[in-house]
Amino acid sequence: MIILDICVCIIVFLLGYNLVNFFSDLTKKEKSFLRKLFFFHFFIGICFSILVGRYGGNAQLYWSFPKMYELNDVFNVIEKGSPSGIVYLINYFPSHILDLSFFTGNMIYSLFGYVSFIYIFFILKRIIPDTEKLKEIKLFNIPIHPWIWFLPNLHYWSSGIGKDTILFFCIALFVYSLLEFKKRFLGIFLSIFIAILIRPHIMLFLVAAFGAAYLFDGYLKNYQKIFIFLLFIAAFASMFNYVVEFIRLESLDITTIEQYANTKASKLNQADSGSGIDISGYPFPLKVFTFLYRPLFFDINGVLAVVASFENLILLLLTIKIFRNRPYRSLKNSNGLVKGLVIYFLIGASLFSLILGNLGIMLRQKNAFIPYLIIFGLWIIFYNTQYLKSMSNNQVNAS
Repeated sequence: MIILDICVCIIVFLLGYNLVNFFSDLTKKEKSFLRKLFFFHFFIGICFSILVGRYGGNAQLYWSFPKMYELNDVFNVIEKGSPSGIVYLINYFPSHILDLSFFTGNMIYSLFGYVSFIYIFFILKRIIPDTEKLKEIKLFNIPIHPWIWFLPNLHYWSSGIGKDTILFFCIALFVYSLLEFKKRFLGIFLSIFIAILIRPHIMLFLVAAFGAAYLFDGYLKNYQKIFIFLLFIAAFASMFNYVVEFIRLESLDITTIEQYANTKASKLNQADSGSGIDISGYPFPLKVFTFLYRPLFFDINGVLAVVASFENLILLLLTIKIFRNRPYRSLKNSNGLVKGLVIYFLIGASLFSLILGNLGIMLRQKNAFIPYLIIFGLWIIFYNTQYLKSMSNNQVNAS
């Protein structure tokens, strides 16, 4: 089957490289940027395949299980309520029927991860149409955009076989589809359907965030607000009980939730002795900081931790820059899309910070939120910069 593997990899590479040609509203510079991102993303995907192939990981099981077992066995896993069963089912055709290699499987997943970055770029482009102006926003005299999109962790956990890449794609597809709600309703339905089978709580965060955001969107008419809000309420209500059952939460009182958070954090702390930390005694702000910006240099226990520390330092500096640009003023004048991204990020960062006590798992889980921190962060800085320029021009004209 080596020939088939080679053919599939060639098709995946050619399709990925030429994807930008299917979007007519991209400039030459934007296409050039996305093609550079394509090469970087697939390079990280190749690294993921080599590292996991050598040192092991869940990705191997996600590919080998459906290869070794029959479809009935996969459905048995799904019936037991394991989200991994959905990944086995998705992988059954390429792994079992086509008998493709683990490497080829990672390349297929890398393609979906790259498509996610194209969607993310279009989300940014909807908020700031002239993306070239973003080069004015700098850290240490280096433009934040587009270089921040080359952070390795963003690509590592969105380029390999597993739930993380699937979820990364679903989130990006969901938000991208919201840009043209009527035309891309199928994309919204598909992203919700797949994500709710893998990590339903993430989709619950998204639905709650954008339902609330569009209700307070000053750019929509009242009847549009009510209609969209009711749709999101219906979606939220239909998912809520399933999510509570999925995370095995017996009740919703404060004591039960606290016990669940502490138990979950303790288990995750013990999951990997190399990167486990005890967050039970941390105050809430420090828990959020730990989730978003650690490991830092004082946590280093290997080469990968060094890379992660540099990334987290960049994100921390970006966050400081966001707060220095009066985020409240920018968000007050933003549309429902920006507000939805902010609410989604705040919900996710707050709740995950309560239960995660393992730095390695934090790196994976926060990948579902960091791209949207970057997007609304760039918007806040950009808006404030343009606002100050406008005020300065008005003063000059008045004088």
